[in-house]
Amino acid sequence: MNYFIKTFGCKLNHSDSILIEKILDDNGYDKPEDIASADFIIFNTCAVVDNTAEKITKEAKRLKEEGKKIIFGGCLPGVIADRCKDVADGVFSPTNIDDIIHIITRINEGGNEYIVRNNNLDKAALLHDSHSNIVSISEGCLGACTYCATRLARKQLISFKAEDILSRITNIASSGGFEIHLTSQDLAVYGLDRGEQELPLLLSQIGALKGDFKVKLGMMNPGWTIKIIDNILDGLENDHYYKFLHVPLQSGDDDLLRMMNRGYGVSEFLGIANKLRNSFKNSILATDIIVGHPLETDEMFENTIKVIKEVEPDIIHIFKFSRRPNTPDDKLKDLPDRIKKDRSRALTRLFHQINEERNKGFIGSKEKVLVVDKRNDTYLCRNNSGRAIVLKDGEYGLGQSFEVKIVGSKWNYLEGKRI
Repeated sequence: MNYFIKTFGCKLNHSDSILIEKILDDNGYDKPEDIASADFIIFNTCAVVDNTAEKITKEAKRLKEEGKKIIFGGCLPGVIADRCKDVADGVFSPTNIDDIIHIITRINEGGNEYIVRNNNLDKAALLHDSHSNIVSISEGCLGACTYCATRLARKQLISFKAEDILSRITNIASSGGFEIHLTSQDLAVYGLDRGEQELPLLLSQIGALKGDFKVKLGMMNPGWTIKIIDNILDGLENDHYYKFLHVPLQSGDDDLLRMMNRGYGVSEFLGIANKLRNSFKNSILATDIIVGHPLETDEMFENTIKVIKEVEPDIIHIFKFSRRPNTPDDKLKDLPDRIKKDRSRALTRLFHQINEERNKGFIGSKEKVLVVDKRNDTYLCRNNSGRAIVLKDGEYGLGQSFEVKIVGSKWNYLEGKRI
């Protein structure tokens, strides 16, 4: 039988899709080039916002009407189980991916199978010989954010064994991989289910591996990051690492952060940002902001604007608040969509202005870059911090490294020419 996987959402979901594909391939299933040739479609779903959930269920219904068997994985089954069962022939969650073969077997026998449970999977061990460049180091988190549905699906923290993580990275590097994404719901809590924050040690162990590759760190929450920030920055001194941190602020107002149950204040975020900037010139700070939370007042939003103006993050992921089932915030009265849109537009304008001015300052500079992707006739490169630099002429190999001169800029990338 043939399968096709559609993946939505974060790097964790993309890593899970790699595991799903491996299990299916190991059990003799084939993956065609196009979805039309597949017998069953696996939707690896995202539950962060309702618009995505609607998009997924609408497409699944259409494909089911065309005679395809539909299986839902990812976070939606743990958040809106009944809606998933109304559409899908089978259901599983991020914590029981290993049930996929049993689910497919039951569907082939003419039944339905809906299994959402925690099998305490060590995904790093299951993927230790995979060459995919997305490397997950843990499952779950220690947070209890009032708006978040992801924690309902991914459950409690399970930190994967360091030796399996290191084995995967070694395999990637030895097979020619040159850019690795280290990911989890919260990198900073890695190891706390075993008693201590082990991320600095893991970074040191990765740094000692042989090979010519770069590592980009995924998201880490401020409350846990501030406790080990000096050790993290020590780890980033190693040449394997982009000088890059992704630390979600969510709001620049302490009262709203407290009501969201985020577990930190603005001062912790500022402390991390200042330490990163002081440690590495032209480092990259990425962050996330939620606008239009039901309890966000105009003054609270203005406090967020002030923090963004002070810190000037290089990357801002802006999310309009979306009510999620079975979360505490689902009980709150939503703000009008007009207010959400106005705040999103205002923050987006500010972000573009900040980046446009910052990127102009790179024109004329020289940067050593790594070629990471080719898109049509242009090449996407990254400098030592992970900043995007586009080359529009010449022929280059992926993984190639050389020096360029910055000759132009847009708000979201630099333009370079090889020297």
